[in-house]
Amino acid sequence: MLPSWSKELSVHNDAIDEQHKHLFDIAGRAYALINKKATKEEIVTILKELLNYTQEHFRDEEDYMESICYPRLEQHREKHREIIRDMTNSVTQIRNVDDLKEKLAVIAKKWLLEHIIREDMQIEKFRRSVCQITSSMPKKSSNEAEYEEKKIKYTCQCKGKIHLVPSTLHNKIQKEKALFNCKVCKAIIQFLEM
Repeated sequence: MLPSWSKELSVHNDAIDEQHKHLFDIAGRAYALINKKATKEEIVTILKELLNYTQEHFRDEEDYMESICYPRLEQHREKHREIIRDMTNSVTQIRNVDDLKEKLAVIAKKWLLEHIIREDMQIEKFRRSVCQITSSMPKKSSNEAEYEEKKIKYTCQCKGKIHLVPSTLHNKIQKEKALFNCKVCKAIIQFLEM
């Protein structure tokens, strides 16, 4: 049986959480086809939907990881490439409907859902570590319970561009001499001293 999405799987990014919910929904519909009489066309249709939506989701998730300066972005990006490559290879090697159903089960459960449960939760763990809520920070508004961490300004070679880096990550960059590149110009971002 497939797991279902729950709040414990939230990465605290509404767009990514909604995409994860949608992936769980598609995977659930795909998995349901395994135990019923389904045509090859039905299975191929849901496989295409799953593959297309997964590719879209991976792009958005990689953008999100970059926005929070996730240090394992390249390793995670490679896992995404492996999943897409494996999905594509599996579909091209299908010989019959039963084989197609078996591949669908592997794709839905192992590659996607286990990836979300295991790998994507590492993103959330990192986000929490650099965006810790402290009682000394002022509230954003009276209606919001979350606090915003102080941001430090960095620059790159893009004209007029400012990168706002969480202070926790700024401290790590300064202490460990870690390097981060601008997504646009590819230059290493530099601390903007005032």
